[in-house]
Amino acid sequence: MNVLLLGPQGSGKGTQAKRIAGEYGLAYVGTGDIMRAAVARDGDLGGHLRPYLDSGTLVPDELTVALIRDRLDDEDSTPGFVLDGFPRTMAQADALDALLRELDRTLDIVFELQVSKEVSLERLLKRAREEGRSDDTPDVIETRLATYHRETAPLAEHYRAQGILVGIHGERTINEVFAEIQQALEQVSVRR
Repeated sequence: MNVLLLGPQGSGKGTQAKRIAGEYGLAYVGTGDIMRAAVARDGDLGGHLRPYLDSGTLVPDELTVALIRDRLDDEDSTPGFVLDGFPRTMAQADALDALLRELDRTLDIVFELQVSKEVSLERLLKRAREEGRSDDTPDVIETRLATYHRETAPLAEHYRAQGILVGIHGERTINEVFAEIQQALEQVSVRR
């Protein structure tokens, strides 16, 4: 099963994506984690990525698509994957569609975790305090949220048109959100 999670930063995408991956034996493909790991290794790729991550702006599509392609080629993604943080633009969605066709794979379901800007901001500031993440400053968070609403939120319509989008109210507890996700995943499993 191949799953994609959409939602603004702070919506719980990472938490839910990791839980789905663990519960269903799928590869977790978190672009933020992949990029932060590349920056931490401090090689050429990390040097190219650092300015984008530090400013909260989108990483160029060709760089992001290359990272995703490499990750989906890993053996652990063969049974399925959970994408978290990609695609973020219509161009990236088109690139993902093309990549999946090339790999003879499809997305089975897309979850859109819906939360207000206020909840996103509150959760991200809390995460910054608890985890000490340097890329979670108030200015960077505001930039990221504005970019999400301008560039990524319209992707919901793209996946709705494909008949695979499921909206999830993300302002509930982690377990309540996951229970709703599980119900939708069970329906997908029955249809497969």
